[in-house]
Amino acid sequence: MKKVFSILLAASLMLLGTQAFAQMSVNAGYLNSTMKNGNSSTGAGGAYAGVSFNIPIAGGFAVAPGLYYSLLASKKTEFWGAADGAFKEHAINVPVYLNYGIDLARDTKVFVYGGPTLQYGLSSKVKHTAGSASVTEDFYQENGSIRYYLNPFNVYLGGGVGFQVAALQITVGYDYGMLNLDKTGNSNLHRSNLKLGLGFVF
Repeated sequence: MKKVFSILLAASLMLLGTQAFAQMSVNAGYLNSTMKNGNSSTGAGGAYAGVSFNIPIAGGFAVAPGLYYSLLASKKTEFWGAADGAFKEHAINVPVYLNYGIDLARDTKVFVYGGPTLQYGLSSKVKHTAGSASVTEDFYQENGSIRYYLNPFNVYLGGGVGFQVAALQITVGYDYGMLNLDKTGNSNLHRSNLKLGLGFVF
């Protein structure tokens, strides 16, 4: 998985090198992430921010690699099914979307997009009280006191729709995680993300 992530990141950076022929956009927005284990599910909210480069291919088609940072936070850790405590997660995301746009009027268009996103979790920590002490633990580090030992790598497939007026973009998207994140093999944990974003195109 690390090799796949490195290849996709390298390919994205190569595409970013063609920026003379691309439109760069800066994007940020709200992120709602849901963790599902069988018939049960929990969620956490957060935000994301980053850049994308829209590189025309032919007609209304283009490819849009990007690099994003995401943050999830919650006062409780039901998101992972762990003990009570404050939860915070940081991650790097590399989407490579194919999109198709339709011009509605001058400087106004609607577009659809879809494709894979690779995610690498930097940390996924819970801070809770053990006796009289405050303890911080990372779900990406194996230990015996929290329920899950998680894979920091994930591959999402998803897409969404967007609307652009002049330099402003509004997007709504959904991604579904293809990998089981529980490295212990005791559960079948899959994540999905709902995103609402605002962007500025240069």
